[in-house]
Amino acid sequence: MLRRSIAFAASLVVAAACSSSGSDGGATTTGGDGGATNDGGATRPDGGGGTGDGGAGSLCEKTRAYVERCGGEGELNCGASGFDAWCAANDQAVNSEAFRRAEEKCLGPDLACDANARRDCEYRSYGTETPTSAQSALVDAYCKTCEPGDVAGCTTRSTAYDPAAGPKSVSDIFIAAWELRDSIVDSIRTKCTGAALDAGADAAACAAAFASCAAEPYLDAVPDCAK
Repeated sequence: MLRRSIAFAASLVVAAACSSSGSDGGATTTGGDGGATNDGGATRPDGGGGTGDGGAGSLCEKTRAYVERCGGEGELNCGASGFDAWCAANDQAVNSEAFRRAEEKCLGPDLACDANARRDCEYRSYGTETPTSAQSALVDAYCKTCEPGDVAGCTTRSTAYDPAAGPKSVSDIFIAAWELRDSIVDSIRTKCTGAALDAGADAAACAAAFASCAAEPYLDAVPDCAK
């Protein structure tokens, strides 16, 4: 998800570009590691604007250092000269406070150049977070749509990370609920849950439909590279 196994996940990985380690080229907005993961800088309690520890620049600097150390300048989204501006814009447009704190905690010179190690650190950090009202509302709407017979169990599965199962076990709703700013989360809830979603025949089909649907509001928010 934001680095994971289905449509939304893959997109997110990309789009989390201030955040994951992949194989983007340079001047694309959604690509590998320096590409579109969700990290950036400022802290905003509501998923909006604001400044956190060190500000957007600090987090983007950490991201840049990680990408260059693990993949080289060619992996930076928008290229070496355009990454900093793109990363700051992406942070303001896409990232949640929980994601930002995870990146502040996990990105560092001692982090192994391994995508799973990075994601494992990030996902573990969400266990200490309290979801925003928008995040909780999305999970509730998703579970009532895709698993109406087990809303409580679905809620737990959608927000809790199992280290033993590893990063690949994470779902798209987990990523959407924890890593995106509230305005995107609200858009996903409106467009991709309830009567708005063609849920399919079972929970698996519903999850796939949600992933495909949720990619659009997310990708719409990811900024383009500067011309």
